[in-house]
Amino acid sequence: MDNLKTCLFGGYDKLDTLKYIDSLTGEIYMLESALVKKKNGDKYVVPAETGKRKLKTAPLGGFSKQDVDLYIGELPPNGFVYV
Repeated sequence: MDNLKTCLFGGYDKLDTLKYIDSLTGEIYMLESALVKKKNGDKYVVPAETGKRKLKTAPLGGFSKQDVDLYIGELPPNGFVYV
């Protein structure tokens, strides 16, 4: 998905949504790094799970709830990326 659609009324708060997606993306990168280190026999640390969170809603001009839910659902399960 290249971008998240916005809606005129309702939807998820844009800033809250972007912060959540950023935290999930960071977790994915840390997990990928830990996996590479494990495969190489190096010391690694598994990051704490971000977990699901309830996003704030916006009365006007938020991100489409359906789009955001679909995007987050497309991220690897539990942040794991298989290399």
